[in-house]
Amino acid sequence: MITGKSIEEICEDLGKFWTTHLDSDLQSFLERNGYKTKLVGSGKIEFDEIPNDSLVRVCFPSGNGHIIIKHNDKYYDPSVGIVQQMLAYVRVTHYLTFKKE
Repeated sequence: MITGKSIEEICEDLGKFWTTHLDSDLQSFLERNGYKTKLVGSGKIEFDEIPNDSLVRVCFPSGNGHIIIKHNDKYYDPSVGIVQQMLAYVRVTHYLTFKKE
């Protein structure tokens, strides 16, 4: 969605198919593809304070993480589409803003 490449193309470029990290994988991928990025991740982050055009790492009670995208005041999950509502137990660990240079 961000770069126009498919998830499969990005995974192949990263050499990863099951796990990715926001900073060491996706941030560097975006920067290599002409995006300016900023990683934010300290303290408690509320969903409503995350700016548009951000990759957001959410964490579930199990400790598993997942990355979604915020764009045009909507959250997009690559596995389910537009997220209508976040459940109370889902928390944000950090987010990465991006802007095409």
